[in-house]
Amino acid sequence: MLCQFTFRNFKSFKNEAFLDFYAESISEMKETLIKGKNGDEFLPVISLYGPNGGGKSTVLEALVYLRNFVIYHLKAVNPSIIGNIDFQALNIKMINKDVYFKFDSESSAKPTEFNILFQTRKNEFKYEVSLINGQISVENLYCRPLYDDDVKMVFERSNSKIETCEELSALLLNKVNNSVSLLSYLGIFYDLDNINDAFHWFMNTFVLDYDEPASDWNIAIPREKDELNIFVGILQHMDINITGIRVIRDEKGNISNIFTEHQIGSNKYELNLLEESSGTRKLFTCLAQIITALNKGFFVIADELDAKLHPKLLRYIVELFKDREINKNGAQLVLTSHDMVNMDSSVFRRDEIWFCSLGNDNSSNLYSLVSFVTPNGCKVRKDASYSKQYLEGLYGADPYITKGFDWMVGDEQ
Repeated sequence: MLCQFTFRNFKSFKNEAFLDFYAESISEMKETLIKGKNGDEFLPVISLYGPNGGGKSTVLEALVYLRNFVIYHLKAVNPSIIGNIDFQALNIKMINKDVYFKFDSESSAKPTEFNILFQTRKNEFKYEVSLINGQISVENLYCRPLYDDDVKMVFERSNSKIETCEELSALLLNKVNNSVSLLSYLGIFYDLDNINDAFHWFMNTFVLDYDEPASDWNIAIPREKDELNIFVGILQHMDINITGIRVIRDEKGNISNIFTEHQIGSNKYELNLLEESSGTRKLFTCLAQIITALNKGFFVIADELDAKLHPKLLRYIVELFKDREINKNGAQLVLTSHDMVNMDSSVFRRDEIWFCSLGNDNSSNLYSLVSFVTPNGCKVRKDASYSKQYLEGLYGADPYITKGFDWMVGDEQ
């Protein structure tokens, strides 16, 4: 589970941004919270709202950047070293070095910083990394076994100096290049319990990026019969009349074509997936990974998930993560959205709604609805009309257009 994530000097965020999955002490929807093994309670979902260019996608990009930084070098390793990995499903992208805040003269010389706190089934990890032009200036990993208050330093790295715990003391690590994550290096080349535990958390973070049109064609169909039945069952629960799926694979096992079965009365008909609506096709790009995440307790990052999806379908996906009978293993979802229908107290707790807005210096700010204080000094009530107040500009991240474009060219005649 993701507990907390902070970052600084990344794209539109000049100052520190803080995303918190620890549940606040508020009364609504307590039955949806994920119970940690040490008694903590975590949010299953966070939805980010804000205007275009406000920074909400950048929050997800920061998470994806850190995740890719840790696992990127898997692509350069012989797969036999790290097992059978589906690199297409991992969606690993090249690491861009030029990610600092651009709207001042000082940020280029300052580090881009990431700090993440997460839990696996056995441990809680704190991972910190600071980068300047793609080179690591600081990288630290700390571990605390669950049910234990004793935090152990796994490694601390400052430029080329590395200090390690006793378990790693015999390893020759000082020659690891400063552009390579030490966590990545250890996770790929060594079989160490705590390192594997932390490294695989990043590997098991799914990225659904619908900001790119090509993502609409990353079709994934469950291979296991049970998961395929769940896949079809979810479609039917969404009132999509698909009663079966037939998949054709090439000699390498890759999907070459997909047909959907529809039952009309007593008759069954097949359509090529290309004949289905764009919204249905989009579900085929995300449902398989969502089912896997729910079954195994993985973390899902989804940018523009609501694009092409009816609000009821988006709500259904959100509620899968909030249903403790379905989400039994602590899966979590963070998404960006412009959907006003579901910005409602019947769908989200106040600490599950977050906003991004731009400040006067053109830098982004990140804050939650539950922490927001209105101009009269009050917190937002749980029975408030969130979407109405958002569109009215109360929360400071409303997507209104400040002025119209002047279509007149030159003086009127």
